Amino acid sequence: MKAVLIVLTNPVSPEVEGEYNDWYTNIHVPEGLAVPGYTRVTRYQAFDGWDPFPQKYLSLHELEVESVDDIRAVRDAHHQFVADGRVGRARDGVMDRALSRGWYYVAIEAEQHSAVTPSQQPNSVFVTYNQPKTPADAAEYNRWYRDVHLPDVLSCPGFIRAQRFRITDVAMIDQPWVTNLEYLNIYEHTASNVDDYNAAFQAVRSGIASGAIAMTDTLTPGAPTSAYGRISEPAVPTR
Repeated sequence: MKAVLIVLTNPVSPEVEGEYNDWYTNIHVPEGLAVPGYTRVTRYQAFDGWDPFPQKYLSLHELEVESVDDIRAVRDAHHQFVADGRVGRARDGVMDRALSRGWYYVAIEAEQHSAVTPSQQPNSVFVTYNQPKTPADAAEYNRWYRDVHLPDVLSCPGFIRAQRFRITDVAMIDQPWVTNLEYLNIYEHTASNVDDYNAAFQAVRSGIASGAIAMTDTLTPGAPTSAYGRISEPAVPTR
């Protein structure tokens, strides 16, 4: 089954942002992909106005596993690679280590594809976190998300595919995660800049306002939503 590691980071300052990005894309990602279990890594930067967290950079690490125990084994191997120096650290003063966060999620459903936007490499991702209001709402919440909401959103301009994930108890970085909400939803999009993304997302807002995109009262209100533009080519292992 598919799993993802979400890593949220920042450079220490704008003055070292270029060095930070060069190190992350060209050194850190290839070294991390040597850890068995990871299948692809893509880096993103938050669009203006779509960044609910202090960290503006997102690294999406994809894994193929059989169980959460496998995720834990990948995490432990990753930590060992760091301890052995096979996955190095940025020099001091480049990456804000105190602000770095990382957590693993596991897919709960198959990926859904748009019927109107051809399959292609995404230029951006819309990332949301949520959960049912109460445990009693879980069945209806999951039915609505799977059978109603994802298909509705995927009918809007630019959305390519989407998939839902559940949080695990496996942290990559020993720091509190950015949210306690149970579910992560990743929507891939064609927009390559914030203006194009905002224009496309207006169809979602209009659909909700008109009722064409049906909502549910089982949804936890006020949950964080974010959108990121892709800043690297997807990297895959060379092993």
